[in-house]
Formats: sequence, structure tokens, C-alpha cells
Amino acid sequence: MVPAVAGSELNEVDPTGPPAQTTEFSRPRRFSSLQCQPQRDEVSRLRASSGRSKTQQHQEALGLPNIGNSCFLNASLQCLYSLPCFCSDITGQEDLWSPRRRTKLKLLRYLGELYKSRQGEGSYKGKRRLLWSIKSSLAEFNEEYEHITEQDAHEFLLLLFMKMKMEGETLQEISTSPSYICPVQNFEFRLQCVRTCTSCGDKVFQEEEQNHLSLDLHPSLIAGLQFYFKPSELECTCRQCSGCQTTAVRHFLTLPRVLLLHMKRFHHDGARLRKVTDAVSVPPWLSLASLVGEQGAAAGIDPLRSSYGEGEIASGAKPSANMAVDHLDSAGDRDRGLQEVHGKDHSNQSTYRLSGMVSHLGESINTGHYVSDVAREDGAGWLTLNDARVTPAETPVLRTREKTAYMLFYVLSGAEEGSHVPLAQNQEPSGAERD
Repeated sequence: MVPAVAGSELNEVDPTGPPAQTTEFSRPRRFSSLQCQPQRDEVSRLRASSGRSKTQQHQEALGLPNIGNSCFLNASLQCLYSLPCFCSDITGQEDLWSPRRRTKLKLLRYLGELYKSRQGEGSYKGKRRLLWSIKSSLAEFNEEYEHITEQDAHEFLLLLFMKMKMEGETLQEISTSPSYICPVQNFEFRLQCVRTCTSCGDKVFQEEEQNHLSLDLHPSLIAGLQFYFKPSELECTCRQCSGCQTTAVRHFLTLPRVLLLHMKRFHHDGARLRKVTDAVSVPPWLSLASLVGEQGAAAGIDPLRSSYGEGEIASGAKPSANMAVDHLDSAGDRDRGLQEVHGKDHSNQSTYRLSGMVSHLGESINTGHYVSDVAREDGAGWLTLNDARVTPAETPVLRTREKTAYMLFYVLSGAEEGSHVPLAQNQEPSGAERD
């Protein structure tokens, strides 16, 4: 897990401060007039949006106010809200978290109410209150979440997932209703690690439950995935022949609806934690077919049935016929590198489309700012969400973010049905997605 990021941006401080807190970590906060002014300007700008078109007003409503060095939280949540399957799991279970009833799903309630606020059903102050509630609910894992300090976006997302899982387990322990579906299950999958003794060939199988992958930086995302799943030599005593050398190979046993990829951009150089700004080429489409294990492939792997429960996958979504699709090579040719394919049908159960990304802007771990880019609902390019400011991306997003992309959200083809589909199916992607 990446340590928390110390922020230094004065214009990220909320003049009104957090709502009254009840946790033991609550401490008084101080605000200077210099820090307050940018937030008042932000409020004035939002009020002035009433004279804009409906499309512009809708985009403005999607923005999230900065409550004090909270860009890490805003950018992460915006990518979650770009996922139809995640949002439908929240809105479809409103009867379990509705404010009209007492519930153990408090974090789910905050996320659900904030979702409604982003659809124009809430106020600016209401968004602030909900953001503070979400942030404070994670203080049991990290007391710094009760203070106005910048945190790491990746760490925040993992803590959010952990808290949601805990609330769901508590509900199921005391409730007679077995129908609750935790939205985090959209991200969950299983890996299988096979260790083979180099002396006698004895195999040991081990399963790992994951909700994301953390990748070392390589010139391309494909190369990073290839490196992660590359066979490795380990020193391990064989249970059969007592040999000490084994070869370990990982592969997907099940696939998630949403593949979350974390780029390791913060690295210890022996003395301090530094930012790595190496460029990484990010493909708009990704196929994991070569990384599915023989067991899953032989069974015609159904990732939604295996990882998510009883859900079925539609097969209608596919890349445009004349779109270049970056993909992983076949299992036997995995080390040959990135290959580009034209005009092939990738509407299978292992093809993913990039839905959103979180980027860290800045040259060091101590100073910086998080923003997110998400595919537009109408399929016409991307939106850049910078706290309360929401604007159409003016430059090719994938190329612009090559040196700053920190977390990537890939949606399984056919698993994006819902009220908010970021990219229209079978539609020619815009130039911003051809990078």
C-alpha cells in the first residue's frame, strides 16, 4: 500500500470546515483568510451556473466541492460514479440504506445520497456534508482522515472498499435478508498461483482473492501486465523431493466486472519516497484472454457468475471495427510484446474498456493534486473532473496522462448496462480515445 501523500495546496481548504464530528479522532481546525478566499470564489462560480444550458448545468452538478485537501477523495469517487454496475448496486438497494430507516450501511447511504446530489437532486452544502461523512467514516482505519491533510488516492479507495465490505458483513450477520449485494464485488476476482518444482515437476496450487492489481511502471500498460504475470523463480522446498527451486506462474481464475489497475508512481529510493514520472502508454481497450488459466478457459469462464454471483453478461458490446485494439499476446507468445489488432471482434468475456482514470499532477510526493478523467455518457470523448470544475477534455486524454496516470478503471465488455453508460456501445470512439 502506498503511504499517504502530504498535500500543500492552499486553495483546497474549505472555509466552513467539517460538520460536527462524533469520533474520538476529531480535533479543532484552523483556517486562514488566505485559504478561505478560493473556496468562496468557487461557490460564486457554481451559483452563476444557473444561466447556462442544461448540458452545462448537468456537468456542473457532477462536480464535487473541495472540503480541504480532498482532491484525492473527489477524483477517486468520480471514477467510481462513472461505473454503471457500481452505481446500480447502490441505487438498486436504496430500501436498505434509505434515510427513512435505521441501517448499518451508513457509508453506502453517504455514497447513495452523494450520487443523487451529482444528478442535481442535492445542494452544494449537502455535497460538502456527505463528503465529510465519507471521509470521517474511514477514520477508524487512519485517524488522519479526520484532519485536513492530503491522502493517497489508492489508499483511500482500498479503505473505502474495506469499510463497505465490513458494513455489508455486519448487515448480513444481523439481517434475515440475504439479498444484499456489496458494490465492491464488482472489483473482486481470484488469481491462481502455480508453483512447479524444477527437479521433480510437482505442482502446488494456491488461490488469491484480489480487488485490484498494482503494476510496476513500464513503457506500456501491456508490458506492465506481462511483467506482473511473468513466470518467476523462487526458492521453496519441494514437499516431494526436497528440491529448493520452483517456478511460479500466476493467472486469472476468475475475472472482475471492473478491473482496477494501480500504477506504482511513488517509490522509495533508500532515503525518501519520490514520485516517478515515467510515461506509460495506456490502451483504450484491453483483452485478458491470454492471462486466464487453463481451468477457466476450459470451462468457458463466466467472470460474472464466478466472481460476482448469479449475474449474466451481455455480449453486445464490442470495439469499433476500424479501431486499433491493444491486447495481450496469446499465452504461448506472451513475451513478444504489445501487438496491435484491427477489425477483430473482441466482444468476449475477457475484453475491457477504459472507463476512467485518476491522475496525480505534481513532481513530488509532498506537493501535487489529483484529478480524474471519465468517458462521457454520450460517448463523445472524455470529461475532466477537477474537484467542482467539470470540463470536456480538450486534448487526447490517454496521451496527456501518460506521465501522471495513477489508477485506471477498465469495465468488462457487456457489463456496463445501466442508467449511466459512459461510452455508447458500437459507437466510433472520438479522437481522444485513439491515443
